Amino acid sequence: MLFPIILSLIGLLLFVLIGYNIIQQYKQKIEAEKRIAISKQRAVITEVDELLLNATRMPFSKSLLLILQNRIRNALVLMLKSASTNAAIRDHLKNTDAQIQQVRNNYTPPDESIFRAPENDKEALALLQVTKKIRAVLRSEHAKGKINTEVFVAEDHRLEIMQLKINLENGIKRILDAKLAKQFGSANQMINKLLKILSGIPDKDSYLEKKQAQLIDIKNEIKSYLIKHSDKELAAIKAKEAQKQNDLDVIFQDKKKW
Repeated sequence: MLFPIILSLIGLLLFVLIGYNIIQQYKQKIEAEKRIAISKQRAVITEVDELLLNATRMPFSKSLLLILQNRIRNALVLMLKSASTNAAIRDHLKNTDAQIQQVRNNYTPPDESIFRAPENDKEALALLQVTKKIRAVLRSEHAKGKINTEVFVAEDHRLEIMQLKINLENGIKRILDAKLAKQFGSANQMINKLLKILSGIPDKDSYLEKKQAQLIDIKNEIKSYLIKHSDKELAAIKAKEAQKQNDLDVIFQDKKKW
């Protein structure tokens, strides 16, 4: 009689242990999923914070700032679903809401035609990477339905123009280097390529118009130099031929009789 009772107790204990392990494993799984979710949203916030640091290096529109700030806000809301008692996340959300309100009420976007050119290739590459990342964020937010198509198209076009300005600066530097090295063929190829791109932009601002005029001026300078250089070569050839003719005249002229 005692033996069956012991077996029953052992079976019950094993059942309790197995049930406890299953519950613990489930809790651990839930916690792991929460940590992954929080880590994912934290990475989103870090990325956006890094992009916002470039607001002083390139003009950000009010719409773009609000899109980026709301991306942070959405990430914080998702984090709170996984960690509702986390005071730091709540404080961050509160500060983000205040920043969004500040941008809505007081932000004045800079003049788009005022563009600070990159000082070197390294800075230019960094700015290009920033614009590419922001455009990727815009596509992501648009795909999620966070921004409407009209805003997406306008902001994406504005960033595309920003990329063009950066590439223009790099291109003009290379053109001037090629001109200095008298590599006129390469310089003209780059000029024609950039002018073709600029001619396809109907809404050029004063910065792009200025760069278009600069490219045309450089092209005309190269053309004038080549014409002048060709004229000098032709004149030199004619002078050389005239000298040869004079020499021949001297050799074959009638000899004087003594």
